[in-house]
Amino acid sequence: MRSRLPVLRIRRRYIAFELASEEPVRQNDLATELALAQSSLWGDKGSSLNRIKLISFSGRFGLLRCAHSRIQETRAVLATIYSINGIRAAIYVKGVSGTIKAATEKYIPRLSLSSAENDGRRFELEGVSGWIIHSHGREIDLSPDEKNRTKGSDTRYLGLTSFDLCGGCYYADGTADGLRQGNNGIQP
Repeated sequence: MRSRLPVLRIRRRYIAFELASEEPVRQNDLATELALAQSSLWGDKGSSLNRIKLISFSGRFGLLRCAHSRIQETRAVLATIYSINGIRAAIYVKGVSGTIKAATEKYIPRLSLSSAENDGRRFELEGVSGWIIHSHGREIDLSPDEKNRTKGSDTRYLGLTSFDLCGGCYYADGTADGLRQGNNGIQP
């Protein structure tokens, strides 16, 4: 099949985004939610003009294709998504590019370079245990093993600081997030 001339080809833009959710989200669930949000916001005609397609999704970062003239409408669709299959979520646009390669290189970090987040570390201390979901500076979001610790609140995480975990600043070892990898129970 012959390709179309460049003047007849539909121009596209690629939107790199980050998904923050309380639990892991599957790619199929995200694609379904995108289609539902788009059709409820813009209707059938707007959806056909926008031509949103989920290109890739790794569980946290993703790439979305849309028409070049409908970037603002696509951002509006992403902003309306607050829940995916019953899981609270928020989508943050990292950037827009004309090619998949440029969007991936500029806006989606490689796993080896994104170690500042320290996702997936286990924490165990008397009184509290769980997984460190996100850390930024001295602030830490912890998903506790005992779900009753967050009962009565609208979140599933405990907000802690490195001082809470280490017992004070004199235990800090000078790492970027102030958490020691040894004695305080955190396992890499």
